[in-house]
Amino acid sequence: MRIAVISDIHGNATAFEAVLEDIDSQQGIEGIYCLGDNIGYGPEPEKVIEMMRMRNIPSVLGNHELAIKQPESLSWFNPTARRSLEKTLTLLSPESKTYIAKLPTYLIVDDCRFVHGFPPDSVTTYLFEINSNGIKYTLDRLEERVVFIGHTHELLIAEYDGTAVISEPLYRGTVQLDPGKKYLINVGSVGQPRDGTNPAKYVIYDDEANELIVRFVPYDIHDTVNKIHQAGLPEQHALRLL
Repeated sequence: MRIAVISDIHGNATAFEAVLEDIDSQQGIEGIYCLGDNIGYGPEPEKVIEMMRMRNIPSVLGNHELAIKQPESLSWFNPTARRSLEKTLTLLSPESKTYIAKLPTYLIVDDCRFVHGFPPDSVTTYLFEINSNGIKYTLDRLEERVVFIGHTHELLIAEYDGTAVISEPLYRGTVQLDPGKKYLINVGSVGQPRDGTNPAKYVIYDDEANELIVRFVPYDIHDTVNKIHQAGLPEQHALRLL
């Protein structure tokens, strides 16, 4: 199985288009899976969801989708993000809202689990809130060998050999995985990276080769910045992209 895993598009259709073009240029990709937060912050949430549906890309629920599905959860967000989500709500069609309401909190495909925040199914828990013992406890209780998460917008890999957890940042390029270990992999963000670099990020996982390939994809950032301004979204969302 050779799959692409994407996360945190955040209404950045320009970045998403570039990532899809990059995925299509790769050899042997059998599927694309998304870890949620397809909306919020960015100027084109409706277009992103249309692209997801057109490509039949399975996605889990992110915390930004949760805010659309359950408006009472808006209180969980800081004032700027809350203002952004209130704007996002006006940019979504009834069909997209229905689509969001049906997203699952996790997916399992072969030996992989996909969840937005933290396994087994948390939409809101950040990886940095969980220490090594917590990661160990969780991975011990999961049948899946590889867990993909998003939410933090930062690339990271935690490997577990049954005794200890070692966590390290991920960088562009190929990482060889050990078939005897379990992994928790944060795939970064397509639409709003927060790792100090501004290309869109995603990963390719090959379970036969036991490889993880981290892809950095350049795109027209200023196009997205201009669209954020035109949509009347908070300036902070544009500044984070630059």
